[in-house]
Amino acid sequence: MAREGDQTTGHGSFAPSIFLPGSSLCQLAQIEGKPMLTVDAKCAPHGSPSPSPPVIGTIIQGSPTSLVKCDDGVFRKVARIGDSLDCGCKIVGGAMTVGAGANA
Repeated sequence: MAREGDQTTGHGSFAPSIFLPGSSLCQLAQIEGKPMLTVDAKCAPHGSPSPSPPVIGTIIQGSPTSLVKCDDGVFRKVARIGDSLDCGCKIVGGAMTVGAGANA
């Protein structure tokens, strides 16, 4: 399961990124001492040597069976290692002691 501080793959000529402190929509739900990530969380801006501007990816894929109630009261799918962002990245970092859904 993904947490603040975990990394993405990057995509095309765009470098990998991380999920900065405060990027979790569920600050009270923690895994291994770090706030967990869900669908709709955003990674840090990541750039490319091309003339394209930096992009901020949003998690668009999560567990089909595990939801968490976020700080805004909305239940969202838990993000896992291998889940996708709308920019083309995938999550590559995450907790090693717990899992959720089909990626568990």
